[in-house]
Amino acid sequence: MHQLAGYHRPESIAEAITLLGEPHRMALAGGTTIRHDGGGSPVELVDLQSLGLDGIGHADHGVRLGATTTLQALTDSDLVPELIRNTARAEQPSALRSLATLGGTIGAAESDSVLLAALLVHGASVELAGGREEPLPELLHDGVPGGDLIVGVTVERGGATAIAATGRTPADRPIVAALARTVAETDGLSLALCGVASTPELVDPTRLDRLEPPGDFRGTPGYRRHLAQVLTSRVMEELS
Repeated sequence: MHQLAGYHRPESIAEAITLLGEPHRMALAGGTTIRHDGGGSPVELVDLQSLGLDGIGHADHGVRLGATTTLQALTDSDLVPELIRNTARAEQPSALRSLATLGGTIGAAESDSVLLAALLVHGASVELAGGREEPLPELLHDGVPGGDLIVGVTVERGGATAIAATGRTPADRPIVAALARTVAETDGLSLALCGVASTPELVDPTRLDRLEPPGDFRGTPGYRRHLAQVLTSRVMEELS
């Protein structure tokens, strides 16, 4: 639990970056997930809602999704690839989808996020306020640079997709999930797994025996590795 020490509502991205450059400050978008590494120190919130970072639109070879676009907006938009729409719906219960944001989901980087896995197979790249663009796999691994801010995400459209998941109940987050996408024009295949590493990640379907999943109360490393192999076989068969 963190003590709230202050609240800021910047009117520009530059002001937000300046504010976030100070210690013990964190970005606030939907507010459904609070992630701060300050060891329990008091925090100051930097509210992003005045920055106009929401919205969905066309981009070269794909779709651009604003960082503060809500999961419900992703679910509702015909511009958004179907797999991303469906996994945005599964990411949070309906009461939270109108609050939770795309940028917040990326920042939280939860290992069982099917939405992050869907973004991965759709070749997502993340636009940062500092002007850099990072492939989503690298950003999930390294985290958002201190004092920087996610402003948008670009994803590829097209291709055939499939998803298979196993959870304790149909309503639960998956213990392990496999998501795949093929693009006939390039003969390309992307496979992403949830629940086998600290964040969802792209994997080589021929090297699943080298996975080293974490273990917890929902499954041992061996069980998770077995699920990854079974679920990968299912999505590969569906796409064949």
